[in-house]
Amino acid sequence: MSDLTLLCWRDIPAQIIVGKGRKAIKIQLSDKFEKAIDRCAMKANLKDTDSYLGEWKKLVFKHSESTDKEAAEKESGRLEQKFDAKTLKAYVDNDGWTPMQFK
Repeated sequence: MSDLTLLCWRDIPAQIIVGKGRKAIKIQLSDKFEKAIDRCAMKANLKDTDSYLGEWKKLVFKHSESTDKEAAEKESGRLEQKFDAKTLKAYVDNDGWTPMQFK
């Protein structure tokens, strides 16, 4: 069982990585996540690279799927469904952090 790593800007997910090295399965989430992250960064006035990069974090979990690909695809689908337009707007309104109504 490999680690499932969720790459996030503040609390907004951007990419799923399952496994390590060249054989890792990587899934970039859809453009709606990138656009939400960009809106938050502009709103927070993070204009220099160091400030922007300093907000990225990795969350590591164990997965129980039979393959790494299956785990990555399942997590991608879950996040795409969970983060609809209304939810992402709430995250943007809260500067990229998890809004109180989702805690």
